[in-house]
Amino acid sequence: MGVPTQLRIGVHYEPSNVDPHLGAAELALQMTNGLFDTLVNKTADGTYLPGLAETFSISDDQLLYTFHLRKDVVFHDGTPFTAHAMKASLDRARNPDNRSQLAGGLLGSYRESRVVDEHCLEIALDAPYALLLDALSQGWLAPVSLACAADAGSAFITHPIGTGPFRFVRWDKGDSLVIRRNETYAWSPPVVENQEPPLIDEIVFKFLPDDASRTSALLNGAVDMIFAGNPADAQTLRETDGLTVTTWPIRGVPVSMMMNIKRGATSSLAVRQAISHALDVDALVHEVFHGEIPRAYGPVSQFTLGYEPGVENFYPHDLTKAAALLEQEGWHLNPDGLRTKAGEALRVTFYALPVNFYPQFGAIVARQLAQVGITVDVELCAPPQWIHAGMQGLHNLIPQGKYASSSQLLGFVYHSRKSGPGSYGWSKRGPDDYPKIDTLIDAAETCLTPEQFVPLFADVQMEVMKAALAVPLHCNATIVAARSGIEGLRFDAIGAYPLFHDITLQQEEA
Repeated sequence: MGVPTQLRIGVHYEPSNVDPHLGAAELALQMTNGLFDTLVNKTADGTYLPGLAETFSISDDQLLYTFHLRKDVVFHDGTPFTAHAMKASLDRARNPDNRSQLAGGLLGSYRESRVVDEHCLEIALDAPYALLLDALSQGWLAPVSLACAADAGSAFITHPIGTGPFRFVRWDKGDSLVIRRNETYAWSPPVVENQEPPLIDEIVFKFLPDDASRTSALLNGAVDMIFAGNPADAQTLRETDGLTVTTWPIRGVPVSMMMNIKRGATSSLAVRQAISHALDVDALVHEVFHGEIPRAYGPVSQFTLGYEPGVENFYPHDLTKAAALLEQEGWHLNPDGLRTKAGEALRVTFYALPVNFYPQFGAIVARQLAQVGITVDVELCAPPQWIHAGMQGLHNLIPQGKYASSSQLLGFVYHSRKSGPGSYGWSKRGPDDYPKIDTLIDAAETCLTPEQFVPLFADVQMEVMKAALAVPLHCNATIVAARSGIEGLRFDAIGAYPLFHDITLQQEEA
């Protein structure tokens, strides 16, 4: 038998340090995605392939989904995968007592699951919800064993039990998380090449919370690969013998500076348009990401199924146009370079987390908007306060994005039902504000194929830009730096979650 292969990956966050509303939660799933399988699998072109469900069907009224499950799947604790386990997992995600806001929210109009027999499950909806299959293709809704699903407490996160190609081994808080090859794995999804158990024996995720420590760990050989590599270090690593650097685009809603249309100056369309013209997004993105991550142009990133190129014609950088819009709205420039109207200063508040480059965004936005007389107050705050500000609409400006496999997820950010107090839509748009957006999203959310929904969501993107609800800043991406000899890494349809089935690494010679 050969020498066991161990892949050591340096990552940013550990599971206890995340919040379901932040990108950190997605990074945590990067570590645990290998523990789970999903009912269906989705490709980047919007096709759904079998997973733990061999086949599925949808009723004509789109209110009942029927899944016929594989009969050969076993959880890591030795118990069989059945319709009962799938039902328990979905009910657990939906149960508000478990505070699973991300997973539960993905289920949309979910009413209940019904066990037809051991290997047939029905999911009933209260209203048509075309995103159900997309949701069921994501790790957030992957099944866990009945024993695991019954434990809504700390044991769930400290020892998750799925059906995936890797088993959970241990989580050493503050240091690492370890997963190991599932020797009995024989139900690989069709989205990977390897249909046998994984080709490597063990993966160790090392928690290295700052950019410098991750880069150093890769350079000194303490890890074989790093996720969330620092853009400022990418070129140096690329030029280092024995290392490779790859930028993997993450699809969905790009990081955008959401503008609260219900608060202060940004309640004015002219002011929002002026801000959109005044910001030099190309310069901002280059300053922060050093050419490693591309700028965004619209409500959907250009790597995402359903992207509408027409958004690229909105709001070119134009300080003269921005100034004219502000003057038109009655915000006049004073000799001190600041603008006032009826004695009130033109000030906006930008809420920033101390991570994800948000403090830099705030400083650059403040500097650029000062050129047209707008004062920006940057509020640097911890995640709970930042989330509270976005949900309650305390901001004028706040960064926000969402991972998604297609433009179908636009409703989570831009539909008015998601924009009230305590909701995720941080433009805070109401149903009477630009109502065409809701009408288009409502129609699109009953469309099951890209041919049906892409044209509708293309119109949504154009309407969002016309209303200047946000300034798109940059696309999401994962910079992966690794030592040479590691091959086969790939990501899911979203582009955020690694699939380790096919990965191989050459052992260094003794």
